[in-house]
Amino acid sequence: MTPPRARWVAATGLVALLAAGCGADAFDPGTDSDSTESGWERVADAPLSPREAPLTVTVGDSILVIGGSDGPPCPPNAGCAGPPELLRDGAAYDPVADAWAPISDAPAPVGAGPDTAAVVGDTVYLLSTQYPADGALLRSFLAYDAAADSWATLTPPGADDWWSLTTVAGQIVAYLSSHETGGSGAARDPIPPDLVYDAVTDTWSELPPDPLAPSFDRRLVGTDDGAVLLTSDLVPDPGVDPPVVRAATLDPASGTWSRLPDGDVLTGIGFRRVGNVLVSAVEGGADGGETNNWGRRIPYAGLLDPVAGTWSELPERAERDSLDGFMVPGDVSGERTVVSGAWVLDVPTLTWSRVPDPPEDGHVQGQAVALADTADGTTVFLWGGSRWPDGELVAEGWVWRLPPPG
Repeated sequence: MTPPRARWVAATGLVALLAAGCGADAFDPGTDSDSTESGWERVADAPLSPREAPLTVTVGDSILVIGGSDGPPCPPNAGCAGPPELLRDGAAYDPVADAWAPISDAPAPVGAGPDTAAVVGDTVYLLSTQYPADGALLRSFLAYDAAADSWATLTPPGADDWWSLTTVAGQIVAYLSSHETGGSGAARDPIPPDLVYDAVTDTWSELPPDPLAPSFDRRLVGTDDGAVLLTSDLVPDPGVDPPVVRAATLDPASGTWSRLPDGDVLTGIGFRRVGNVLVSAVEGGADGGETNNWGRRIPYAGLLDPVAGTWSELPERAERDSLDGFMVPGDVSGERTVVSGAWVLDVPTLTWSRVPDPPEDGHVQGQAVALADTADGTTVFLWGGSRWPDGELVAEGWVWRLPPPG
């Protein structure tokens, strides 16, 4: 069994960040760390203590930084047995004014994780999981009203499963990332339903069963009119056939699903909504290896237009060493842009550019990342983390303002 702390580290996206620090190109020690020569700019000091892996979420023109851990950080590539102590405080950052404002403390500790927060209007809904010393798993479902600076404790979707959140036609949906039973490869019986939240009654109801179950690597992406589900088949003999992405759309008004063509892409986990299309900008691909070679290399990246029902390949990008230092911790997207690892993709023009060298000497893990589309342009935001080899927690933030499309 994976130790609780190791699971938390993976959930916060730190695993992806490990590759960014080891062997990364560091700044010249003689340069000013606040210099804009790298393209990154140091933000104003936050009213928060140093910490690792806070939750960051964009609401309107502001970026919220909430919770995280100020306990002893887990060293890179290590498995730590104890779970971190999580914090409740937070602050809102205005990237246009470069200014912070503290927000009310959450009613429960908050830890970051992939897809654990979703926004409807001015309200952030978030799931936070805690691991008390007695080994019990505690999950909180919270809502933060950014306009009123107030919190509410809500009814969680379930106590025994790992849920992700998305927004579908203005409603919060909780869905499972896999139908597997304990990582065995076998499907659960019965298949648990995905759930939609009613904010008026604080209750959950079942979504109609999807036509792609049982499946794994499930990704439900909300759109203005409904949702797109991306999955891979959960089969008894995995690897024999390539687990290409299956797709379907949900019309929440009628409760009906419609199948889309399969994509010649591996895993839907990396797909994000950008405007009216879904994009995965994840580098690399796979060919099945020696045992179950598929006869071709299938990419992780691709573009799906759910209205037209068409898939497209992304343009080629230059080869790079995965440890060359160009990396942000996780993928973020906006109205026209995806920032993924070393790369920025301008989706309307399908052109690539590189992320500048990271604004740190050496290896920093546990940074939080967010993207904000404002009237002044698109801003990528990094904050917090732990600096190695000393394991020093930091309370520093950086922004990189994407150049306007050429």
